[in-house]
Amino acid sequence: MLKRLLILMVTFIATFSLSAQSIDEILNHYFENIGGLEKWRALKTTQMVGKISMGPMEFSGVITAKTPNKQRVDVDVQGQKIIQAYDGTTAWWINPFATGPEAQPVPDEMAQEMKNQEFESPFIDYQQKGSAVELLGEEEVEGTATFKVKLTKKNGDIENYFFDKEYFIPIMMQSPITSGQAKGQMTETYFSDYQEVEGLMMPFFLEVKIGGETTQKITLEVIKLNIDIQDTFFTYPKE
Repeated sequence: MLKRLLILMVTFIATFSLSAQSIDEILNHYFENIGGLEKWRALKTTQMVGKISMGPMEFSGVITAKTPNKQRVDVDVQGQKIIQAYDGTTAWWINPFATGPEAQPVPDEMAQEMKNQEFESPFIDYQQKGSAVELLGEEEVEGTATFKVKLTKKNGDIENYFFDKEYFIPIMMQSPITSGQAKGQMTETYFSDYQEVEGLMMPFFLEVKIGGETTQKITLEVIKLNIDIQDTFFTYPKE
């Protein structure tokens, strides 16, 4: 009985070590293939220009972000501009079709989602951020063999990433919806058309699905890195 227990313990330890080694190998290949950790750590701002599609409607949009968590999205809709932003303290928007032409704080649930978003990949220095990663196994995503990696953030949020087994880059991410009519469902974000931008590999096409149905597509045309963007660009215009 003791011998059998020892064998089981050795097998468990070996399996655990292999799992830990495998997740480290996956992330090491990932960072290497997207341009290297040092280049990503040196990234301070991004500005992405492209088209945003929702059903039959398509809009021009600009997505701007600055470390550590500032963000702003500008979308032109029928000659009107919709702005949604977070300045590090306040999440706000201007939506002429819903709240009028003046800037307003966004609803609490939506604001929390914006505050939780990070500028850089959540896998960069994830241990220092208090996050944990776990290799859940292998899974096929629309015909592509992937490694399924679970990311648990310090605040308890969980996201599942699916890394292509050949190139070790994420092609899909799952996360729970925490607000709105679809609250409780899972959203799936697909990443494709990776292109090199100043030595960094970035997806130029994103597709968001809920329950298998496409809700949004983003086709990027230009990505600018480390351009000078003042903090005031994201600031909530109180007056």
